[in-house]
Amino acid sequence: MENYIDKKKIFFASIIIIALKSIFFFTKHIQEDALISWRVARNIIEYGVYGYNGVEKISASTTHLYVFVGVIFQTIFGEGNFIYPLLIFNTILLTIGIYWLGKLLLNSTTRIILFIFFVSFLPPAIKMSILGMEFGMLFFFYIALMKFGFVERKKWAFVLLPILILWTRIDTCIFLGLLFIYDVIQQRKWNTALMIGGILAVLSVVSFNWFYFGEIVNNTITSKRDNYPSLEFQDRLEAIKFFTPNYFGIIKFPTSIFNFSTPLFFIVSAISMLFLFKKWGENKKKVLAFLFIFGFIKSLIFGYANAWFDWYFWIPQLVLFIPIILIVLDSNKFKTYSLVYFILIFIPFTAYQAVHSIATGHGEWNHARKIGLYLDSIEKDKDKYIFLEPAGYIPYFSKLKVIDYVGLVDKRLTEEKIVENGIGIGFSNLINKAKPEYILEDFKPMFKGELVDKSIYEDYELIKEFKIADVAKSDNPILDKIYKFKPSGRDFYLYKRKSVTE
Repeated sequence: MENYIDKKKIFFASIIIIALKSIFFFTKHIQEDALISWRVARNIIEYGVYGYNGVEKISASTTHLYVFVGVIFQTIFGEGNFIYPLLIFNTILLTIGIYWLGKLLLNSTTRIILFIFFVSFLPPAIKMSILGMEFGMLFFFYIALMKFGFVERKKWAFVLLPILILWTRIDTCIFLGLLFIYDVIQQRKWNTALMIGGILAVLSVVSFNWFYFGEIVNNTITSKRDNYPSLEFQDRLEAIKFFTPNYFGIIKFPTSIFNFSTPLFFIVSAISMLFLFKKWGENKKKVLAFLFIFGFIKSLIFGYANAWFDWYFWIPQLVLFIPIILIVLDSNKFKTYSLVYFILIFIPFTAYQAVHSIATGHGEWNHARKIGLYLDSIEKDKDKYIFLEPAGYIPYFSKLKVIDYVGLVDKRLTEEKIVENGIGIGFSNLINKAKPEYILEDFKPMFKGELVDKSIYEDYELIKEFKIADVAKSDNPILDKIYKFKPSGRDFYLYKRKSVTE
């Protein structure tokens, strides 16, 4: 077995892998939530305020650190040119994290290169690179803490990295808490440095939220808690069954018929890990076991919490699938097994993600973005408000001020207590108070005619319809099949407040 690690060869191989993966950038598949973070970053540049609508302070993004990274990239490259440099930056960080993990678990140049290649093209790893969100950076921090802290026992890593991790996402407290418990069990003593790092992380984030925004946790968390209906225990179990492809499945098929892939991949991965444990040393086993435990527990927690958005599960999906790749690469016949993996798993998974990204990117870039550009062209007063959902593409490109149906970017909806009072009353009260110039809805008539205050329907008129069927087509026969196989987006109806004659 080769023991010498040729870092130069790995470096150039990683550049080629990043270049190959960058082809996915052309799908223009960007997640809505990335555009929220980027707009908050833009708001800091233009108004000097961490907010979403001008000078109003609000923690509308889920990630403070990534917002500040967005400020740096928009300042350097400009508002219109920063996206691809930022995506490449995310991809580089993710690739470094994968390399560090590969080096912890494998001991030959060829195997590490194949590990980087195979992991980098798993669907969640592709999404962590191209969708513009903070998870590539977060994975980098996670593995950095595992490498420099958990394995190499460097105190600076235990103190500094938890701060960076918690500033990236508040839900990373799950990772940090589990790592602390796991480390105490492994070392049989308290990890003082990690305790200090965790305490400083919590104090710094909470202090920033409190002194800047006047709140303990991000508004995004508060608004989802207050404005999403709470489910009973049985309903949560049913939802877990329905959304299982998010939790343990590496890919999501269009129908639940294929949900057998969820337990199948999980069971194969667990069996692979057990086989690896029989011949691995303690350090390797400790790293792999912790990542597997973390992926499993976080999936259960977020599954029970009905966190339906699949980006919550990207890193768990990745770490839960990695034992399958490792069982291929750790074998004495790894070249033969790698070829089998390439044919049976790599090609189908990559093809699936390509179809998904082409369809979704087309729908969002050429449907939602164009709605935003249309609004930008017809409304020059950027102090006017639009009431809509979601607060991603359309607000970003329209540059209008926004109230969203969940209250992520404007707190007034939360004040109306829509779960307690009902949407009909809550939305009616909000519209009467805020008087948004525009309402963008996916129903005709507006809100299905369910607003309690019927006079609102007389105050607004339908000015334009945006049909997804007009976008989900192409002169290219292959693209046309993809767009029709997975149409991305929905019909929208734009209502404008009628002019009031004095």
